[in-house]
Amino acid sequence: MRTTDDDRPLLTDVRAALARTPVVVLVSGAAGMGKTWLAAQVLATAQHAVRVVVDCRGLPDEPHVVVRELVRGLVQAGGPATRADDVLTAADAATTRGTPDYRTCAALRELLAATAAHRGSPVLVVVDDVDLADRWSRHVLRCCASRPPDAAALLLTYTPGSKHPLWTRWGSAVLHRFELRPLSVQEVASRCPSDQAAAVHHLTGGIPLFVAEVVTHLRPGYRDPYEAVLRRGVPQAVVDLVAERACALPTPARRLVTAASVLRGPFIADIPAEMCRVAPDRARVLLAHAVDAGLLALRGAGAFEFSPPLIGLAVAHTTPAVERRQLHAKVARVLDRRGEQPGELVHHSRAAGDLASAARHAEKAAERAVRSGEAEAAVELLRTLLADSDLPRRVRASLAGQLGRLALDSLAYDETIALLRALVADDLLPDGVRGELRLHLGLLVGNQAGDGDEQRGHLVVAVRELRRRPLLAARAMSALAMPYWGSCHVDEHLAWLARLDQTLPQGGDPALRMAIRVNRASTLLQIGDPQAWTAIAALPDGPVSTGERHELARGYSNFMDTAISLGHHASAEEFHGKAEKLTGRTRPSYLHHMIISNRLRLAAATGQWTGIEPAAREHLSASAQTPFAAADASLVLGHLALARGEWAEAEEFLRAPGLRANNGWCSHVVVAAAATRVRLALARGRADDALSELTRALDVIRAKGIWSWAAELADAGVRALLHVGDIMRAEHLADEFTADISTRDCPFGHAMVPGCRGAIAAERGQFADAAKMHTESAALLGALPRPYEQAAATEAAARCLLAAGKPEAAEQLSEASRLFASLGATWDAARCDRLAREHGGTPGSPRGRRGYGAELSPREQDVARLMVLGRTNRQIAEVLFLSPRTVERHAARVLHKLGVASREEISHLP
Repeated sequence: MRTTDDDRPLLTDVRAALARTPVVVLVSGAAGMGKTWLAAQVLATAQHAVRVVVDCRGLPDEPHVVVRELVRGLVQAGGPATRADDVLTAADAATTRGTPDYRTCAALRELLAATAAHRGSPVLVVVDDVDLADRWSRHVLRCCASRPPDAAALLLTYTPGSKHPLWTRWGSAVLHRFELRPLSVQEVASRCPSDQAAAVHHLTGGIPLFVAEVVTHLRPGYRDPYEAVLRRGVPQAVVDLVAERACALPTPARRLVTAASVLRGPFIADIPAEMCRVAPDRARVLLAHAVDAGLLALRGAGAFEFSPPLIGLAVAHTTPAVERRQLHAKVARVLDRRGEQPGELVHHSRAAGDLASAARHAEKAAERAVRSGEAEAAVELLRTLLADSDLPRRVRASLAGQLGRLALDSLAYDETIALLRALVADDLLPDGVRGELRLHLGLLVGNQAGDGDEQRGHLVVAVRELRRRPLLAARAMSALAMPYWGSCHVDEHLAWLARLDQTLPQGGDPALRMAIRVNRASTLLQIGDPQAWTAIAALPDGPVSTGERHELARGYSNFMDTAISLGHHASAEEFHGKAEKLTGRTRPSYLHHMIISNRLRLAAATGQWTGIEPAAREHLSASAQTPFAAADASLVLGHLALARGEWAEAEEFLRAPGLRANNGWCSHVVVAAAATRVRLALARGRADDALSELTRALDVIRAKGIWSWAAELADAGVRALLHVGDIMRAEHLADEFTADISTRDCPFGHAMVPGCRGAIAAERGQFADAAKMHTESAALLGALPRPYEQAAATEAAARCLLAAGKPEAAEQLSEASRLFASLGATWDAARCDRLAREHGGTPGSPRGRRGYGAELSPREQDVARLMVLGRTNRQIAEVLFLSPRTVERHAARVLHKLGVASREEISHLP
């Protein structure tokens, strides 16, 4: 077993204990815990001139065998032969009398003392697995350990709970006990790839021998240690240990354990009992023997489980392949009769070679998953079965159709996409079957992977292949009508919508029809068509089927997403409530993640910033498998960072997948992210970067033709163009935006129009008119509400009033600062405060008033946060619009109040 001193700190403690004599060290631990390894390490570095080792494993169970081995070792190490003869004579006499006695122990103690005296060095005696020694030797060793000679050190290892347990009162005043325990997950991580440590620990139970053997099986191409063991075989050392334990069982118990070895996870005794035709009560008694032997463990509700699971794999490994297949067939029959565990039925039917039954059970399991909302487990089950090359083509196509439908709710999509791509390439499949698979592939590629152009290509072909399945073809058309997907103009999407309305058949699968209805309403809402509200209102409120309920939940999630961007925040809140209510029963994971994303963006838009940062970070972490589903969270974090002057962090968040238009993916979130990048570039004084970002984003909007998504971009774009003095292009952008949304239902866009006009008027020196326009914009934004944009419009109005020499400017600045500060937009609030100070006004958010005592004041909290991010005093001064000297004073107070000596220590504080 490969282990180092650093790996096992216990070794140091054992060595330290043995350095003093007399001493007795007892080391306990289950098989595989490393007792023999520890003894070998001690021997390898011991300072004792005399070292004697006796391994009790494999010795015959005869009187005084271990004592005789010990005497021979002492004589070979230079011990006096006469004293050795005394021990053997006493042992023979005790054997003749039929009972251990004190004289043998006394003679052995004399031999140990004489050997130490003769060699002039303490004697180290190591007896490994002393619990396996004959009872006569155990009695002698116990007596010796209770009164060890002055120059003797005894190291005894044993397995607790063995069939020959040690006496409970074994020991003396110089006794030291140590227990070897399983490795923790962290300790396992030091021996294998960290991403597999938890799985290795679960498989091996942290037993060092098992861990070391399994780690040698790991390869980069294996998904987990289970696969490594199944493909490369159970390590022989593990097989030998398990076989030794199994041999001690009665034959009926061994049969039950062998039958149970093909089961996965905890099991009740009734299942192997029925497999082996044993009464359940009798089976429970027999399996209890396996618990005593260290093969099984008892779990809750009377269940058993191989502990650790590697033991079960080892038992199965030693079972002939033909017998294993028969056992799987028996399990399948038992579970089928009991009507339990459809997923396990698939596994055992497949392992038994009965693919037809496996496919039948897989379809039932998938149907049950749809009803219960547990898509992930069913997707994995279907994917595993479809990987079997012996599966008939027709069965494969049917199961793949189920997989495609379920995978739309799954977070793990890469393998499913690859599988569906391979299936649609099969020219022997009928068009209708291939078209359905292609429909699911297209939806997966777009929704989960974010490739709108590939999605569009698959869906267009699917419409043609599904010409004899008109409802499925209509489902594909409804997806093609969605403007988010594909690098094409909105007119093409509307053409698909018109074709859908003309060709939609009557009747058919209610869930499919519901999917088409919600897609149609979503399309209308995304383009700001007022008819969308009629389509949404027509959706049912009453009881619907499971499939319809899921499609409704998806629809309300999409409606919420679009309503936020259009400025219909009350409706967005209503849609969120409906989606949450519907998914409360089904809980499809991908959809649930999208609902959380929408909730975060709605909170950011409406000014509910308290607690939003940790929630967004948590969502990012939870969505690691599908970063596309967490794009909104990245946008929220980028916006928050910009508002606080954390520009490097904002830039990093805005690089997230799903926040740029590529591969035909385009949405209002992409456009909002582009607007935030434009504002970020301007804040950092990078006008060229702002114009480049603006140009790319405007190209996307013009190519798509939906300006109702561009409320934030139009505002940021006008300001960027005015910043470089290009008033003509700024006016053209404002005109283009205003003209397109004039007939659209997009309150947010309409609220931003006066602000765009006001910025252009101010650039022309028409400050009074500009102030009115910005004030109008602020009022419209406040009514939505969009408090951050309202504060920005209020600040813009105040700046125009300052330029016009109006006294009410100071009040406007204070109001803008108050709004920014209430949100936590510290950079924006500080900018307004600086402007107020420069013009003799009062800051709207006093940040450093007296009376905070040992607590950090709001301003000190701002400074502390930027210190944690590694900003210098000068950089902090730039963000907070303070002098470097003022920042220096704040920083000193932060360090003093937190009780630390340097900035580096702040980052380690909670």
